[in-house]
Amino acid sequence: MAGVKGDAPPQISVLLPTCNRPKLLENCLRALSCQQTRYTFEIIVVNNAPARSDISDAVAQFPKARLITEKRRGLSYARNAGIRAARGNILAFTDDDTLAASDWLENLADPFFSRPEITAVTGQTLPLKLETEAELLFEAYGGLWCGTTQSEFNKKWLSSRHFCLPLWVIGTTANAAFRASIFRDPAVNLLDERLGAGSPVGAWEDLYLFYRILRAGGVIVYQPNAKLRHAHRQNLDDLCDQLQAYRRGEVAFCVLSLLHEREWRSLLHLCLWIPYWRTTQLAGELLRRIRGKRRFRLRLVLKEWFAYLEGVPALILSHQQVQRWAKESSNPVASTEIVRNLGPS
Repeated sequence: MAGVKGDAPPQISVLLPTCNRPKLLENCLRALSCQQTRYTFEIIVVNNAPARSDISDAVAQFPKARLITEKRRGLSYARNAGIRAARGNILAFTDDDTLAASDWLENLADPFFSRPEITAVTGQTLPLKLETEAELLFEAYGGLWCGTTQSEFNKKWLSSRHFCLPLWVIGTTANAAFRASIFRDPAVNLLDERLGAGSPVGAWEDLYLFYRILRAGGVIVYQPNAKLRHAHRQNLDDLCDQLQAYRRGEVAFCVLSLLHEREWRSLLHLCLWIPYWRTTQLAGELLRRIRGKRRFRLRLVLKEWFAYLEGVPALILSHQQVQRWAKESSNPVASTEIVRNLGPS
């Protein structure tokens, strides 16, 4: 098992945000510390709830891990803090509710060292367990799984999407790695702090990042051998909140990419794809109910519809929050790296 030797910087930095979930964090760190890999690595734990939990004792159990804090609430803030603190040339992202296979990091990092043109790699995310109704429903919605076949995404793939931008087929930042240099590219930059868990929008910060990478000419590889397991939401209320965040995030992405990247397909996605897909989903569910074969909870489907209407107001609230925290921050330069106006820049 490789580690960090002496003062030499590690080849890989594993960024692990956490928010008041010490038990999950400890299990996740244990799996990360047991990685069987030839690459040297460090683990950066970003505590995004320092006022509510003290996880220093838990982190201290793992020699490869070091702890930093990010007081501003939000997954994007936490990941960006980890990016700034990382020493590795490859940055691996995961979450505290995951358990990585022992060869996860090896398989996730391999493409970077064999093909210099690769900018990012995503891995296969499987459910940790499927016992509750909420866990089963999330998988029925598609879960976080992207298949067992290696795939490659580039600018040509992005330009070939005409009707919608199905960025969800690329993967998730719960299981992904990036060249550190990509975050210094002004065409990509850090994660957009107006998006992601903990913000009023609640999601799509990862897919917006993938979009900017592809638009800038980067190559993303989906590597199904890089496996980890994710603990899905345990109850229907939490699942409903998660699905609503996905829908708000989808609308917010369309607005941001239209304003900042002049992405005209976002209009098609927003005005054609979303109504078509959701109407088809609702009609299909009603037909199944007539036949006595219910698949989804109707209230979940209807709340997703209403969440689309919340997308723009949530984005405005997120934008105002980021601007306010940027002014209050003791490090305003770092805080405003990704703050852009909602209007054309």
